[in-house]
Amino acid sequence: MDDIPFSDIRLAREGDPDASRRIVEQLQRPIIATIHRFLGRRFREDVEDIAQDVFLKLFRALDRFDEERGVKFTTWAFTFVKNHCFDVLKKRRISAVSIDSGAVAEEDEGQWELADGSVRMPPHAALDSELGARIEAAIESLSPDHRMVFILREYEQMDLKSIAEAMEVSEGTIKSRLHRAKQALIARLEPYLKT
Repeated sequence: MDDIPFSDIRLAREGDPDASRRIVEQLQRPIIATIHRFLGRRFREDVEDIAQDVFLKLFRALDRFDEERGVKFTTWAFTFVKNHCFDVLKKRRISAVSIDSGAVAEEDEGQWELADGSVRMPPHAALDSELGARIEAAIESLSPDHRMVFILREYEQMDLKSIAEAMEVSEGTIKSRLHRAKQALIARLEPYLKT
């Protein structure tokens, strides 16, 4: 992910709406995707509101961003994402979801309409939907720290140093959490990985 030009950060600090819009446009997709992946389906209706809260906090704190520290602005922004997502979980006290919870995808794409008017999922789509739901449930079952590290690395393709800065821990801790997250996911998804 490309970093935000410092000129846009400076202009946004001064109240320039175009610079603020450019920052939002560049960060909106990865922030919304991370929030959705981290909080899961239960928060699907709230993702945009949560993202808006993150952006409000980010822009209110813009004067505190110190480019002299050598931290990328995008990394700094994901610190706000992490903190706010953790706060949302604490406020709503959502427990981890078990992989055995039987979560079923709610998507209706790729359905077949039969001659009698009934609708069925094609076999491959049903398998894809089930696997997708199982993967999502497996990710939701990770602890918040492990889940956020996994999402930032595997979905947002952030490097370990940036993740460590966003999570406010050492790179070694990030490597350990990522390894444990992958091992937990492999264990939970093992029945679906066998061919």
